[in-house]
Amino acid sequence: MAHRILGLDLGTSSVKAVLLETTIRGFTLVDVAETPLPAPAEGLESLRDRQLSGARDLLAGRGWTFETAVAALPGVAAPSHFVTLPFSDTRRIEQTVLYEVEAAIPFSLEEVCWDWLALDQKPGRSDLLVGVVRKDELAALLAGLAPAGVDPAVVVPGAPALAALWASGAVADPVAPPEAELAVDLGFERTHACVVSEGRCLFARTFAGGSSSLARALARDLGVGEAEAATVLTTGRLEPGGGFEPRLGPSLRRALAPLVRELRATQRAADARPSRRPVRQIRLAGGAAAVPGLGEALAGDLGIPVLPLSLQGSLATRLGAEEAERFALPLSLALRGWLGARFQRLNLRRGEFASTRSFQDTKDKLTRFAVYAGLVLLLALVSSGVKVVALSQQEKLLDQSLCDVTQKVVGKCFDDFTVAESVLRGRGTVGASVPRVSATGVLAELAARTPAVPLKFDRIEITRDKLHLQGTTGAAENVDRIVSSLRASRCFADARSGGARRRGAEAKFEFTVDSSVTCEGAPAPAEKG
Repeated sequence: MAHRILGLDLGTSSVKAVLLETTIRGFTLVDVAETPLPAPAEGLESLRDRQLSGARDLLAGRGWTFETAVAALPGVAAPSHFVTLPFSDTRRIEQTVLYEVEAAIPFSLEEVCWDWLALDQKPGRSDLLVGVVRKDELAALLAGLAPAGVDPAVVVPGAPALAALWASGAVADPVAPPEAELAVDLGFERTHACVVSEGRCLFARTFAGGSSSLARALARDLGVGEAEAATVLTTGRLEPGGGFEPRLGPSLRRALAPLVRELRATQRAADARPSRRPVRQIRLAGGAAAVPGLGEALAGDLGIPVLPLSLQGSLATRLGAEEAERFALPLSLALRGWLGARFQRLNLRRGEFASTRSFQDTKDKLTRFAVYAGLVLLLALVSSGVKVVALSQQEKLLDQSLCDVTQKVVGKCFDDFTVAESVLRGRGTVGASVPRVSATGVLAELAARTPAVPLKFDRIEITRDKLHLQGTTGAAENVDRIVSSLRASRCFADARSGGARRRGAEAKFEFTVDSSVTCEGAPAPAEKG
């Protein structure tokens, strides 16, 4: 079943979005969109209000439908901290990292949402990146997106999310392991940098500065306004239709000095981490990546190749080179949603802000269910144990009572009910061989139960447990009356007829009757039937 995922980037000059349709086999790019932020006006004084208004306008204009959304935290609002722990067990990391976070931030843990990402794990060591955002900032973002029908399941810092482009196989010609490359997304007022190797983020940071900073520096160097400097950055010409600005190259090198300084600092910081790998090239993306001569200027200052971000497969067919650079961040966010648990964990929607659609929320619910089920099982086991103990005590009391009774009656203790019953009934003793009822008693019971009909017993056999009768009677139906009368006795309850047959030419019928002798003791007196 197709599942649509929205990647949303709230920039300082525009809002960009990418819509993916995913299936079990892979994903398809449905559409991309960008809209500039509205101008400051009443009710839209702050940048955050303008960003959220732009997002609502973009989604309303496109009419997209989607099941999952992934959003990047705007600007540099999510500071990152790096932690190295001397173990790699996930449970121990969960228990320990919060103390490292509390020591690193100037706020109380109750005021922030945070999560960690394992940059590199080896036996006996974990290198972690921790993202932190104030709860009021995250709450304002979620509340502002709600009117647009967006409830992002994942909110992440933009820099580490760039690694999803490599993890999904979307980037063409990645460097071979164990080498790494530096993904740089140049925005309007911020820059994301992420060191990537084998589809994993090894280091990431976001710093202030982007195309607006370049335009301001270029304006000062060329002695023009910022609008004209922005035109030079995007077209290489000072005026539309004019010739190429010859001063752009040297001025751009000077304007790039702050960016080069930050990128060098990023490289040095990445090289200082335990997860370091040699960075062989830089991949440029973002709205400012299309500045003429930018890659060559950066390569000359940094001393490593600088290439534009290029995609492969269906994404390369669907997006041109410029769009691939411009929509790199929202595309990586959408791919982050597609990868799910296959990608490195990092989601600032935790605790009270956890999304009901996120994997973490489902995991938390399953954990709570497992805890509740464990408690129920524990209570059932305790209850069963209590019942077993109680029944055992009752059994001991009953055995003791039986022992006391048999001690008083027969002078010996028997705590087994079957043995005690046999002893009390006389079984297993010398007296048990004496029949409990005599042949005389059985004959008396037979005489008492014989009906008043014409009959003659020719043969009466009485054993310890059997009775056999042979005789004659004047009518065949008398046999049934004999059997019915005997069955009314407690001694002959299973009396049965062997049949009746006429004796020669005489008007008499021969019959037989058999029965078990089931009475014990003297038969109860009965009146003549």
